[in-house]
Amino acid sequence: MSILICGSLAFDTIMVFKDQFKNHILPESIHKLSVAFYVPELRKEFGGTAGNIAYNLKLLDENPLIMATVGNDFSVYFDWLNQNGIDTQHIKEINNLYTA
Repeated sequence: MSILICGSLAFDTIMVFKDQFKNHILPESIHKLSVAFYVPELRKEFGGTAGNIAYNLKLLDENPLIMATVGNDFSVYFDWLNQNGIDTQHIKEINNLYTA
C-alpha cells in the first residue's frame, strides 16, 4: 500500500559558525543590533517535510508518494529521490520559480 505525503520539498542551507554568538554581541547594545558573521562552511541539503517523511518511510520499507510543487532547480533532488526509490510522479515542477 502507498502512503501519500502532501508537503514541502526544499533545500536546507546549513551555515556553520564556529563560535558562540554571545561572544560577538554586545549586551549593552542589543537595542541596536547590527551584526555579520563569517561562516566558513556552507552546505545545501535535501529537506522539506514531505522529503524527510518520504525518505524515512522508505527506510522502513514503505511506499511513499510525494505530492508537492518544486522549482526549476529541482533536478539534483529529483535524481536523489529516484536513486532512493521514492516515487516522483506526483511532483509538479513550476518552470519560472525556484524550489524553497
